[in-house]
Amino acid sequence: MEKKVAMVLALMLLVSGLVSAEEAAPTIGQRIDSATTDATNFFNKHARPAVDTVKSVYNWFGDIAKQWGL
Repeated sequence: MEKKVAMVLALMLLVSGLVSAEEAAPTIGQRIDSATTDATNFFNKHARPAVDTVKSVYNWFGDIAKQWGL
């Protein structure tokens, strides 16, 4: 009985190791998706405020030009 339990536990450990090793290796598509998501998140966090600032400054100059009749 104890040998059967030990054999089942050892088999479960072996199978879980194989499954986790298979899950740990992402595919090329998953790597590309992850890189794209990281780049998008970086842009939204760091570059988006700069783009919004440039747009607001551009709009401000446009409003001033309209007021001066240019």
